[in-house]
Amino acid sequence: MSDTIYMAPLQGYTEYIYRRAYSHFFSGVDVAVSPFIPLAEGFIYSNKHLRDVLPERNRRMKVIPQALGNDPVKFIQLAKRLVEMGYAHMDWNLGCPKGTVTRKKRGSGLLPFPDRIRHILDKMMPGLPLKLSIKTRLGLNSPEEFGDLIEVFNDYPLQCLMIHPRIGSQMYEGDMFLDFLDPLICKIKHDIVFSGDIRDQESFNTLKARYPKVSGWMIGRGILVNPFLPQMLKDPAFEMKDWDTRTKLLHFHEELLCEIRYAYKHEHAVLNKMKDYWSYFARWFVDEGDIFNQLAHHNNLSDFIEDTKYYFEEQALAAFEGRLNRPVKVS
Repeated sequence: MSDTIYMAPLQGYTEYIYRRAYSHFFSGVDVAVSPFIPLAEGFIYSNKHLRDVLPERNRRMKVIPQALGNDPVKFIQLAKRLVEMGYAHMDWNLGCPKGTVTRKKRGSGLLPFPDRIRHILDKMMPGLPLKLSIKTRLGLNSPEEFGDLIEVFNDYPLQCLMIHPRIGSQMYEGDMFLDFLDPLICKIKHDIVFSGDIRDQESFNTLKARYPKVSGWMIGRGILVNPFLPQMLKDPAFEMKDWDTRTKLLHFHEELLCEIRYAYKHEHAVLNKMKDYWSYFARWFVDEGDIFNQLAHHNNLSDFIEDTKYYFEEQALAAFEGRLNRPVKVS
């Protein structure tokens, strides 16, 4: 599992439509973790409920389905359905920081309650028909919560522990709590996947040197900003040439647009989805702020597409190394 590159589960972004288009043009990603599947109110998991992880939509990229919830019975029921679909590994989301999730003690909302997590794992693990990994933050309100969590995680045969070293109350902003992670990481008995702020070769090398025990690396927003990044990390000799880079980005964009059109049908829904992606894609170009502000105010899909074609033909590409991985904001 040395230096395995994971595509992070970003709700609304790294879903099957993105993964399928991405895998046609870029390399370096070994496996993707799906955006979370909520545990169903009932016990029937239909194709509509599981549309993001349907095998026929994920033939080009290996996927680990991820579940969000706190009911061990429903978790086992979902796991059995995933096994029927051919999956042998699933992930439990203990990292989502959204208030609508944490208030129900789901995602990172469970992290202040290690005894509750232990109870769920005690009920779940004996009946689980596949391998389980956990994606977690260091805590909800404080990174000091992580010490007690490690004691719980170590008592179960997890496939790996995927760690994002922020706390839930930070959402997606602010510094990572690496100083809190440093003395604790050696106490973790499982394989570790590190998730957070990998945006170029330099940041990757720095984290690798700091955490030699880590064997997997998860990248989300860094891939949206620079889809070449996984290949660059796998092959430090890889070079991007302006013409090849521009052509590949254009063809990827066209493929993604086709996938979105097929999935969403209605023009307004397609337009909104493309705007979401361009909050990151605008960073492919030098004047990303002006580009995204112009695109964000479009109400017509045809005009939006015409503008993006112009950018690919005429706008100067940005230097990808060191680009920030936050989305561009509308002014």
